[in-house]
Amino acid sequence: MSLAALQPELWTSSSNQALTIYITENGLATPFQPSFTYPIFGDSETIFGYRDLVIYLCFDHCTFLPFLNVKYSAKLDDDKVSGGLVDPKTKLLEFLPESTVFKDEAKWLEKTDEEVENFKIPGTQIGDQFEIEDEKYAIFKLDLESAEGVELHKRLQILVLLFIEAGSYIDINDKLWDIYILYKVTSAENPSIVGFVTAYNYWRYPGFKKFDAGEQEIRKKVSQFIILPHYQGKQLGGEFYNRLFDHWLNDVPSVVEIVIEDPNEQFDDLRDRQDLIRLDQQLSGGHQALKVSELTPEWILQTRTKLKMEKRQFSRLVEMLLLHAGNNSKRDIRLYIKKRLYEKNKETLETLDQPTRLDKLQTAYESLEQDYRRILKPVKFKRRAEDDAVGGGRNEKKKIQKE
Repeated sequence: MSLAALQPELWTSSSNQALTIYITENGLATPFQPSFTYPIFGDSETIFGYRDLVIYLCFDHCTFLPFLNVKYSAKLDDDKVSGGLVDPKTKLLEFLPESTVFKDEAKWLEKTDEEVENFKIPGTQIGDQFEIEDEKYAIFKLDLESAEGVELHKRLQILVLLFIEAGSYIDINDKLWDIYILYKVTSAENPSIVGFVTAYNYWRYPGFKKFDAGEQEIRKKVSQFIILPHYQGKQLGGEFYNRLFDHWLNDVPSVVEIVIEDPNEQFDDLRDRQDLIRLDQQLSGGHQALKVSELTPEWILQTRTKLKMEKRQFSRLVEMLLLHAGNNSKRDIRLYIKKRLYEKNKETLETLDQPTRLDKLQTAYESLEQDYRRILKPVKFKRRAEDDAVGGGRNEKKKIQKE
């Protein structure tokens, strides 16, 4: 039989649409679709050889014990497909822990009940509980030295592939990884997983005096940040980020810088808006008192170091606050921002004639200003008490990095 006679469109399914994820709680199941499935089913994100294919991947809200089921109305014979068929069950089980229950829902429910009965969050609480819309939440640092902590990570990690573009599994045997989980703890006996963060501790040489004294300096790099879809839109992502940042800023002296690894636009915006408020709170007089003439290299280094922010992020925040404050001339702000853009793109710009160079800088500035104002628009700066404050090819085709 020819491929045309098989009517391949009837036997081809989008893996993004065929796979539905469920979080179950109190007999109810909340469904949502993955954003990506190419790490599992290939770049085309399609599965061939099945009609009416549906894949159920369920997790208990508390223990995250996985349940997998695959259904279809008809299946092609392997000998009719060059290279054979991809088995969705086999493929998914490669990325799921051995504890995953396949097809036997009664067994999964029984096993879930057993785990919930003796469940204890396998980690240490970070900071205090907090409330949003009458629900209580808490952050826990996962204990990766315990079997329970390692198992929970194995159950969670497939979400990285399904919701983070180019996401990959971390090496759990590398002791420099930390994992933080946000729980809803309104019911202390039956907490619900809201999201999680992975962060890597990069060692930084602190200088010979500190090194000889046994002092450590760590660059904390946030690698993966996930809030489950049914908890999004409730300000939980911002609260999670803020509380982790505050913990590393105030409670972990060895952390000297907090960075983010390849954030997507959505998380980049969340981070920018939270960091803007944080910086505003730390400025004497708030951002309204920020003046271009006072932004000396010494002040920038001192303030950035105090807040444990990376250089690029801090520069962007200062520029946004200058634009928002409105107490500097537009010309002064424009020249201040253009100076950074020029230094960042100096090698490229020096190959251009002056009119082209000025035009490229102006275009980059206008694009950046527009993006800054988009980020600033929803930000609600908090009122503070003063005593809380502290001080390529052809020239015309070459592009300027705007950030």
